[in-house]
Amino acid sequence: MPKLYVVATPIGNLNDLTPRMREALEAADLIAAEDTRVTMKLLNQFDLKKPMTSCHRHNEDQKAPQIVEKMLAENLTVALTCDAGTPGISDPGHLLVRACWDAGVPVEPVCGPSAVVTCLSASGFDAREFAFYGFLPREKKALSDKLDAIPRGGVPVFVLYESPHRVVELVDALAGKWPECLLCVCSDLTKKYERIYRGPAPEVLSQLRDNPSVEKGEYCLAVDISALPPIEEPAPRVDVTPWMLARMLDGASIREAADAALEAGYPRNEVYRAKLRIGEMFEEE
Repeated sequence: MPKLYVVATPIGNLNDLTPRMREALEAADLIAAEDTRVTMKLLNQFDLKKPMTSCHRHNEDQKAPQIVEKMLAENLTVALTCDAGTPGISDPGHLLVRACWDAGVPVEPVCGPSAVVTCLSASGFDAREFAFYGFLPREKKALSDKLDAIPRGGVPVFVLYESPHRVVELVDALAGKWPECLLCVCSDLTKKYERIYRGPAPEVLSQLRDNPSVEKGEYCLAVDISALPPIEEPAPRVDVTPWMLARMLDGASIREAADAALEAGYPRNEVYRAKLRIGEMFEEE
């Protein structure tokens, strides 16, 4: 019976390769790789030779049904890999996994290192509850809107990925939006030049700007916004129109009804809107 192995791979250090990863790759008749050149390095590490096919973000929607059709026709076991970490987590792969489920092909995950969990483990943040947002929008307006929305989710810690060419810009936005938040910014986790910056957002921003090699490596960021003040939700709007109309039915004028509404504690702007509505209603008659 065909089977799909979803094989997580090292995020940098090849010493994180596990016997179970090797078993899955050995068992595979075909490897669906995000980048065949990267996966070839893993196969060489295990001294394995396997046929491969590319399955990346730009071709997965076409390749996934083709691979599943081949699996069913030839009773193949396929191993799905991405360049680093776990397929489908801010990496391609979920379309092939979904296609296998839809076709009744068993899916078996083979776990491995995770940049998200590794970053959190080094942060010292209370991550009993956290959110993962992957890559945030690049455009300033969209990024600002997304950051405004995140605290409303009520989760105190979240994790992001970012390109080395935009990490300073992202941390600058975080420091500007929430100067009191704590950051743990990890670069090249598990690799030779691993670097971890931790502290208040403005301090981490300064450290990144002082690093002449900041645009090298891959970044994963944990953000702790638990120190932010509670969000004050705007008071719901109150339509005072029915209240004022009831007073007018008792003989009050629009002005008298408005004055009575203010004395009763209704917001001045809502009373003003009600006066306009009532005025329009009488004009239509």
